[in-house]
This record gives sequence, structure tokens and C-alpha cells, in this order.
Amino acid sequence: MNLPSERSSVPDPPRLRRTAGDRRAQLVQIGLELLPTTPVQELTIDEVARRAGISRSLLFHYFATKREYYTAVTRAAADLLWEHLLPRPGTPPDELVAGMLDRYVGWVETFRETHLAFVRGAAGGDPWVSEVYEETRARLVDVALAALELPDDALRRQLVLAWFAFTEDLVGQWVQEPTMTREELLELLRDVLDRLVAR
Repeated sequence: MNLPSERSSVPDPPRLRRTAGDRRAQLVQIGLELLPTTPVQELTIDEVARRAGISRSLLFHYFATKREYYTAVTRAAADLLWEHLLPRPGTPPDELVAGMLDRYVGWVETFRETHLAFVRGAAGGDPWVSEVYEETRARLVDVALAALELPDDALRRQLVLAWFAFTEDLVGQWVQEPTMTREELLELLRDVLDRLVAR
């Protein structure tokens, strides 16, 4: 009689199952990885599920609707933008705004189509995009006012918000059709900001 080998008598280790939080994070990460080439509104649930190795129906176990999934990806992307733009610790005060502008231009250069879809989605009235967009811009206004050492009043918030709208539009166009050097673009954006807040 052949005895079973020692190897075959040892049970296989149990397969580790992802927690719901881990799976949600994985699905959002897949959405983020697709963003450089695919605006969030154009992400297909089938492609996301395929990359995650799960069925479409299982994805909806973690996100009740496509809108909920798109909102999670949009918020995650906004958080990444926020972290990317934040001044580095120890940055001299007179370099704070210039550094943020430089990093913003670099972000749009990398994620142009996604960023454009984000801005247009907010302007077009998509509630889930608008909410994240307004939150992000409000946080950026806070940082800009602090960096410029300006009082946080209604007038200056309005002026900085208007400058952000101008910056978004100009940088988006410049990335598609550079009509000046990068240095000239950054200098122009800073000059417009300085002129606005000097009122």
C-alpha cells in the first residue's frame, strides 16, 4: 500500500481574501491608473472589473452605482492633485506660489484630457463632479491666500477663484498648443495673480 507523501498530507494554506475596503481601494486605484488616457466619465465598468479579475456584478457589490464609483475615483484624483500641489515642507515663503504653479502645469501636462473632463464636468453641472471640484478649488484658495499672506475675505477669495478659472483655461490651451515657453507661461500666470490681489 502506498502511503501518501508528507507533502500531499499538508493542507494547502488558505487563500487570503481581500477585505471590502481593500477591494474598493483596488478598484479606485485601477480607475486612477486609467485616468491619464481616459476621462473618468468614460471609464467602462467592464474594463475596470476585467483588470481587477472580478465580474461586473461583483464590482457593484462594492459600489452601488456607476456614479458612486466615478465619484470615488474623482475624489481620489482630486486628493492626489491636492497632495501634488501642496508646498513642500521648508519651502521659502517667496517660492510657495511659484512652486504650486509649476507643479500644476506639470499635472495638466500629464493628465490633460482627464483634467479637462474634470473642469468641463463641473461646468456642465454634473453634481458629483461639481462637488469635488468646488471642494478642491476652495482648499487651493486657502493655500494661495496663506502663501500670499493675504486676508481671507470675500473680495480676495473671489479674485483668486477668478484667477484659478483663468489659469485652468490658459494652461489647458497651452498644453495643447504651446504659444509661449513654459517659463513665460508661469511668469504670466504669476503676474496676473499679483495684479489681481494688489487691488
